[in-house]
Amino acid sequence: MSRRVLRGLARSALLVLQAQAHWTVATFMTLHRLSWRIGLPFVLLVLAETVTLVVYMTMQIAAEERARLEHLAETDVDFITQASLLPGTERLAANMQRVSGCEVFFRRGEVITPAPDPELRSVLLAAPADGRAHRCGSLDVVAAPLDGGQELLLARPVGPGLLDPRILQVLVPFWLVALVIAWLAVRGLVRPLRQLALHLPGIDSPGPLHLAEATRKDEVGDVARAFLSTRDALHREREHRAAAEKMAVLGRMTAALAHEISNPVAAIKMHAQLWRGSGADDTAAVIEHEAVRIENLLNQWMFLSRPEPPAMRSVDLVPLLAQVVRAHRAQLDHTKVAAVVTARAPLEVSGDGKRLGQVFSNLLMNAIQAMPSGGEVTIDARAAGTAVEVVFADRGKGFSPAALAHFAEFFFTEKEGGMGIGLSVANEITKAHRGTLHAANRPDGGACVTVTLPCHVPAPDPMPLEPKP
Repeated sequence: MSRRVLRGLARSALLVLQAQAHWTVATFMTLHRLSWRIGLPFVLLVLAETVTLVVYMTMQIAAEERARLEHLAETDVDFITQASLLPGTERLAANMQRVSGCEVFFRRGEVITPAPDPELRSVLLAAPADGRAHRCGSLDVVAAPLDGGQELLLARPVGPGLLDPRILQVLVPFWLVALVIAWLAVRGLVRPLRQLALHLPGIDSPGPLHLAEATRKDEVGDVARAFLSTRDALHREREHRAAAEKMAVLGRMTAALAHEISNPVAAIKMHAQLWRGSGADDTAAVIEHEAVRIENLLNQWMFLSRPEPPAMRSVDLVPLLAQVVRAHRAQLDHTKVAAVVTARAPLEVSGDGKRLGQVFSNLLMNAIQAMPSGGEVTIDARAAGTAVEVVFADRGKGFSPAALAHFAEFFFTEKEGGMGIGLSVANEITKAHRGTLHAANRPDGGACVTVTLPCHVPAPDPMPLEPKP
């Protein structure tokens, strides 16, 4: 054989091996798909049931055929006896064979009429004359005794077995029903999962997403609802992250801006204080008050950009509230708002006096702005168990439903020119003091904001050290 032929045979063998390897990999990957994982056990179950059914039906058909052959032999014996026919003739055997469809023989001792072939003869001679059907090779044989010492023999080939039409008539509908059930089961599970897989790449897409599978009450519906919940959580997290990034940028800008503005504001306050006594006290007071307002705004923005934990110490709220009212006296007089403080001294809480003063200042400013035509704001400070409550109540128009729903939310405001940070900062400072801030509308009109702070608990004195003996 030439070298070229050997090289061609080797190339052909290599191509066959590659094709076989590709087919094996493809078959392996296909068998690992969910449809095969579900369908293959079902197919194996159907095959096992098919084998069981075939074996059972084959046995039942064989038993039925033997019983029919036995009944036929009994009927033939009764016919011969009642008709007083002469058994043992070939003519009678031929006539009975045409009627019954079986091979008919008569046996007397070792003589069998009509004479069969040698192989069949040995089978007929071995059949017992008990009127029962016996399997002899490929034949069912019945031997029934007759009068005169003769015996009637009926022989019929065994049925087709597995190829019996009656078995196929049962198996074909069974297979069709099993195939339909398997297809429905696989389609009902695999198709929704494929639809969910198609939507997975769009988990970060904006806008609402509707999944028909989410209305299902089964495990597929649970997966679909979990997918939608995860998608919503992802979008919320993205929005929170974007808001946090904006706040971080805003904080850096605020810190830089506050640093640049704080020095001029301090200079303005100092010169306004120096200006007093020069005949322009009212002007100096207004300048100093407005500078204080700018300073408070800067402090609030600084708190938003760099929140720090409060310096906790004992703070008496009665003088602190009086100081806050004095700081806003000019604005109270200008807007004709009367501030009435009712408190029973002392009311000590644990907190940062400067931060708490900022909370009370923001609440008083909101009450003043809620009454542009004048009115009265009451500040009631009282002990409530282990806490202290400070209630700011005004006679304005009160909170709207939207304002109550978004109370203390950053950048939400309904005031013209407002920034929506005063109540937010007050709420954050209150929470940092382990307190609460609650808003409501008064039944007789106006708004009511309650600050609840825990009472100051003195630290226990250290135990004195006992002198060593």
